[in-house]
Amino acid sequence: MFKNLFPDHYYDSVFEIPYKDLKSEGIKAIIFDIDNTLAEYRFAMPPERTINLIKRLQKMGLKVCLLTNNNKRSLDRFNKGLKLPAYSQGLKPLAGKAKRAMKEMGATPAETMIIGDQVLTDIWCAKKIKAKAILVKPMSDRDIWTVKLKRGLEKVILSQYEKSLKAAAVE
Repeated sequence: MFKNLFPDHYYDSVFEIPYKDLKSEGIKAIIFDIDNTLAEYRFAMPPERTINLIKRLQKMGLKVCLLTNNNKRSLDRFNKGLKLPAYSQGLKPLAGKAKRAMKEMGATPAETMIIGDQVLTDIWCAKKIKAKAILVKPMSDRDIWTVKLKRGLEKVILSQYEKSLKAAAVE
């Protein structure tokens, strides 16, 4: 029922993702969400662990950018030390800014992955641009009220996703 919203992979956090494996599969560009993906909701600056992850990915030769539905001021504050290409007010799941980010990184959809904590924004956006869709569990329970409302539907979608994985494992 919700197959078009299923992630390609689902991990506990951005720190658990096997980036080397994905790179060997042809991934060259990563579009990261910020809130509850790279940092807890409303965390002004990236945690040291996130900074180290970004540096490691860049050393691997991966292009990295940020795409958030948040405002420019919050994004600029978060990105100050990272100095990544970054897009605020992304209006995810709309695909416009994700396509722009992909183009500016010189990547095709098959070479791009979007990583985020929300099915109804990040994963849906990835599916729209035909990029690899990576879902991670939110870093905290804190969130804006509109996201909290969507989490209920996301639980239903993820339940269907997990059932489909179990069914595929049986086959």
